[in-house]
Amino acid sequence: MVMRRNACWDVVSGKVLKPAEDKLGDWPKKAEDGLTLIGLTVDPSQYGYIRDCADGPAAWKALVAVYEKNSRANRIALKRQFYNFVHDPKCPIRDYISGITDLAAKLKGIGVALEDEDVTDVLIFNLHEDYSNIAGTLTAIKGDLKIADVTGALVDEEGRRGGLLKADNEKEVENTALFAQKECDNRNCNAECYNCGKHGHIAHDCRLPGRYNERNSAKAEKASVAFDLRDVAF
Repeated sequence: MVMRRNACWDVVSGKVLKPAEDKLGDWPKKAEDGLTLIGLTVDPSQYGYIRDCADGPAAWKALVAVYEKNSRANRIALKRQFYNFVHDPKCPIRDYISGITDLAAKLKGIGVALEDEDVTDVLIFNLHEDYSNIAGTLTAIKGDLKIADVTGALVDEEGRRGGLLKADNEKEVENTALFAQKECDNRNCNAECYNCGKHGHIAHDCRLPGRYNERNSAKAEKASVAFDLRDVAF
């Protein structure tokens, strides 16, 4: 984009070849500007590839020769990540969406032709099985689906579910706590209070005055007197 703005991209990329000496015009200046922009843009670790280049077209050609060697491996790796992206339902759905759309942008950046349909298909068929209902609904929609349509539906589905799925260990802890509470409630439900004679609670929790509470009060008074006597003795 910077080279296009400086009107030197066509020269640097080789689209406009170097003319005859008597028709050079502004070609040398654009070639020189291209070399300057490349030098300012690339990482310093790449300077070795362009150190001996006299102009922008030569520097661009040198860099292309280096990076095109790995283009096939890079393309295959990105495609593998894109088409096999894993949806983790314990993570926000936006992480899943951005992961796929970012990979799509990288593929387009290296020249792979991707339509919106390709991205929406991957967003749908890579969903976790817990999202099978919304996946089926989106698949059954007739006509074209935009990326925004699918991402919006997935965000709404996450909201409808009340947020993220709980991890198995969190579910186990929660279920254990509920079971313990239920057992406690059941025991109290069948218990008979020795203080008032009613069912549903134990004497320790009874709110009515009676024999149990009187005994506890008496014990508390005795303990208090004992402590007072010890204080006097000291």
